[in-house]
Amino acid sequence: MPKMFNTKIIPVKHNPRTEILLIFATSTLIYMKSKNLLFILAFQLVFLLNANAQLLLNEVKVNPPGNDNPFEFIELKGTPGSLISNTYLLILEGDSASAGNADLVIRLNNITLGSNGLYFIGTSLGYTIAAPTLLRDTLIFGIPGGIIENGSSTFLLVYSITPIIYGLDYDANNDGTLELPAGATIVDSFGWISGGSTAAVLYSSAVIAQSNGTPDAAVRFYGNNVANSAAAWYCGDLIGTGVSGTFDALEISFNFPTGGALSPGDHNLPNTLSVKEIVPSNKLIISPNPAQNKVNVNGIKNNANFQIFDITGKLKMSGQVSPNQLEIDVQEFTDGLYLLKVYNAQELYCSKFEIHK
Repeated sequence: MPKMFNTKIIPVKHNPRTEILLIFATSTLIYMKSKNLLFILAFQLVFLLNANAQLLLNEVKVNPPGNDNPFEFIELKGTPGSLISNTYLLILEGDSASAGNADLVIRLNNITLGSNGLYFIGTSLGYTIAAPTLLRDTLIFGIPGGIIENGSSTFLLVYSITPIIYGLDYDANNDGTLELPAGATIVDSFGWISGGSTAAVLYSSAVIAQSNGTPDAAVRFYGNNVANSAAAWYCGDLIGTGVSGTFDALEISFNFPTGGALSPGDHNLPNTLSVKEIVPSNKLIISPNPAQNKVNVNGIKNNANFQIFDITGKLKMSGQVSPNQLEIDVQEFTDGLYLLKVYNAQELYCSKFEIHK
C-alpha cells in the first residue's frame, strides 16, 4: 500500500479567520521561550488573515495528449481582489526513493487577484488567457517534454516565511513525514498515485483516483471551496490534441460530472453545485438497493465491460457482462456507497448502489 503523509494540514474552509486563530492560539505556547518567535507568528497571522484566505488549487493539467509542452498548466483561485504573499506552489515527487523531492516550486508574492479570483500559471505559447484572470506567463511550461512529471505526485499550496527551495528533499527518510520549514502551513493540497504503484508516498489526505491508470488532469468542482479534500475534485485521462480539455469517458473518476472539462482561465465546468451521473440512472436497474451479498443488474443491451468503484474512486471489481442480466457477488464489500460503470464502444452507463449489512 502507498504510504501517506504524516504532517499537519491546516484546513482553510468556510471561516478562515476562525480557523487561523485556532492555529495561532496553539502556537502561543511558545511565548514563554521566545517573544521574538511570537512576533513572527503574529506577523504570519496578519498575512494569513488578510492575504491568503481561500487560496486554492483549482485546475491541473499534467499530461496533455501528444506533446506536453506548451500545454501543461496549473490554475489557482482565491478571494477576488485579495493579496497573495509568502505562498508557494509546490509539487512533491511521490515515487519510491525520490519521494519528497521538490519537483516544481513557484513563489507567489505581492500578487493581487482580479475580479474573478483566478490565477493561471502556464505559458501564452499554449493558451490565450484574458482578463480578469491573471496570467503567470512562464516559459518553463514550454520546456520540451514538459515540466510536470506524470507519476505519483502531491500538489500543495504552502504558506511560509522561509523560502521553499526547488530540488530540496522535504522527506529525507522517504517515510511520509513532510519536513517543511518551521512555521510553514499547508493551505491546500491533493495527490494521486501512478497507476499500479504500491510504493508511492503522498503528502496529502486528499487522494484522488480514476478508473484506471494515472490522471492526465484534475478539476475542482465549481463552488466547492473545501481545502485538502478529495471530494472537491474530479479527474481523468484526456483525448484529442495537446490543447484539448476533453476527457476520455472510459478513463475518469467515479464522480465525473456531466459536462466536465478543462476550462483554462475561466470558471470551472460544469457551472453547477450538483454532481450528476454520466447518464440517467434508469438505464440500469439495480436490485436490491441497498444490497447485502448480491446485486442484480438489468438494462444491459449488448456485451459490455463493468467496473465497480468505492466512494474514494478505488476500483473494487471488474469483468465482462452479457445482455439482459448481471448478478454480482458483493459479499466481500463493506458498507458504503459504490458506483457501477457498464461500458462498450458505443455506450457508457453509470449508476450508484449501496451496501448495507
